[in-house]
Amino acid sequence: MPLSKPAAAPLDLRGIRQAVEATLHRFLDHKAHGPHGPHLTPLLQVLRHFLEGGGKRVRPLYCCLGWHTVTDAAPSDEVLRAAAGLELFHTFALLHDDVIDASPTRHGRPTAHRMFATQSRTLRALWFGDSAAILLGDLCEAWSAELLGSLGHPAARKPVDLMRSEMTIGQYLDLCAAGGVIGSLDDALTVIHYKTTKYTVERPLQIGAALASASPAVMEACSAYARPLGEAFQLYDDLEDVLPTSAHAASSGNDLREGKHTVVLALAYRHASPAQAAQLDDLVGDAYLDGERLARARALIDATGATEIVRRMVMERRRQALHAVERAPFRPAAKQALIQLTELALPGVSAWEATASGN
Repeated sequence: MPLSKPAAAPLDLRGIRQAVEATLHRFLDHKAHGPHGPHLTPLLQVLRHFLEGGGKRVRPLYCCLGWHTVTDAAPSDEVLRAAAGLELFHTFALLHDDVIDASPTRHGRPTAHRMFATQSRTLRALWFGDSAAILLGDLCEAWSAELLGSLGHPAARKPVDLMRSEMTIGQYLDLCAAGGVIGSLDDALTVIHYKTTKYTVERPLQIGAALASASPAVMEACSAYARPLGEAFQLYDDLEDVLPTSAHAASSGNDLREGKHTVVLALAYRHASPAQAAQLDDLVGDAYLDGERLARARALIDATGATEIVRRMVMERRRQALHAVERAPFRPAAKQALIQLTELALPGVSAWEATASGN
């Protein structure tokens, strides 16, 4: 009787995250003690506070899992530096995004531009705060380029370069879609493609895989998993903002106040009656939308059937991502970890699936 093949030892995702954070903080310590250290002190104080604000290090994790699609060896120093560079690149994007959106908080903590504003001794504190946060974002992007630019494997350069352009395109498309007439479903999905799918999942996975000398088949399998998952992740996040029963009802609703052209909103307008569309026009994009009017907007969107359609879209894309992992030429431990991350990114969706199959 042949012996059964032993199951792959699960990857320690917490340990990987800690290794990336240690690499990142060593890099920042090196900058703090370098020749520009005294001038960097106030910037580094705000940056460290921002980095400690509850980020999940999703992009660094996907980078390291990209490495593990090819090998069971622990991530090399080069991979950890690339992962740290991705976190700084993400930080650069968030710092600028918070200024663009005039967000007062992130994860319940003051945003960087608000922190800088409170530290200002000038009469133009808000201007100083915005300007300093933009410069800190620029510094993070420069340091990200320093870490990612030192990658020794030429194949890793392509996804890095693509990611930089794609993220900016996604931010610009998102900015263009804020306010005004609600665009089409395809327009909203295009924003997700650039702003979330590419830069959050696909490119980080491919960077890590390329550093492990991945084959073209592995690189394509990374894309096959990342594309539906990235869409599902953003659709799920957009849905959370508008659900009448949202667990974050007191603090969400920002997409509706900004008039952000999400998929769920595009679908709501597509399926709304003329009367419902007129009511949505009155509510969506109102920066001062109070709790009562926010509840009305959410109820209207739900009544159009848009929330149920997006639920089905999330479930379908989750199934596509899991199927892509199952047939991918990845190492078994990486497959297990990617399945685990899929469930963490879409909490509760497996229960939706069970409910839907029981009907």
